[in-house]
Amino acid sequence: MMTHPVLETERLLLRQLTILDTEDLFEYFSLDEVMEYYDLNTFEDKKEAKNIILHFNNEFESRKGFRWAIELKSEKKVIGTCGYHNWFHDHFKAEIGYELNPKYWRKGYMKEAILPIVTFGFETMNLHRVEAFIDPANISSEKLLISCGFKEEGTMHDFFFEKGRFVDAKIFGIINE
Repeated sequence: MMTHPVLETERLLLRQLTILDTEDLFEYFSLDEVMEYYDLNTFEDKKEAKNIILHFNNEFESRKGFRWAIELKSEKKVIGTCGYHNWFHDHFKAEIGYELNPKYWRKGYMKEAILPIVTFGFETMNLHRVEAFIDPANISSEKLLISCGFKEEGTMHDFFFEKGRFVDAKIFGIINE
């Protein structure tokens, strides 16, 4: 079994999630503003936070993806997660996903996390392509991806069925050149 990689930036420690992070994840997964564009309902119980941690770690163990806890070094607190899912080994591509506690929005933390994670994907996971699917109304996420070097590639109509309805998805991609 592979050891979960640890990445470090000036302000962040990117590490494997543990059950000890349940409280931090529940703090923001229980907020409607965080879950607005997420394909899950707003959490109502801490058990849901524990289950998503187990899910992310199972994805890693089965080599389907990586999800890092974004720990703010100065507070020793998990403020979000970021990582890969839908990892297609045969096609050398994976989808990136992320979320952040709103207390830490617009401070550059997610960009600081995404950049080394994309580099890790290209250099260690041997990815050729990283893609992201976002709700067209999620302008903040669009700006973030563009600032990280992703290019908008189009809109797919009624691409996902989430929370009882079909939703469009804008696709963004970045290629390892």
